Amino acid sequence: MRKADLLRREIARDASMQDLFSELSDTRFALAQAYDRFNAVCEPELVDACVYEINAVLSRYNYLLRQIKERGGAAEYRACTEGAVTWA
Repeated sequence: MRKADLLRREIARDASMQDLFSELSDTRFALAQAYDRFNAVCEPELVDACVYEINAVLSRYNYLLRQIKERGGAAEYRACTEGAVTWA
């Protein structure tokens, strides 16, 4: 049996891990939206606001990822490039 399948079974039993992974998924979506807004604005004030928003969402993402790792999840931070955050 693959390691990913074992992890899914353990997560399915643990409601708090399900919540963390759900929040992580929502945060990844919010980060993609923040990058989209950043790429669409031209006004300097809006660019600044988007940069602050991206930094805030990245901080939230990193926090959630640390929580998952501390609880034994197999999430591995791979890359955070413009608009594309990946984890496995």
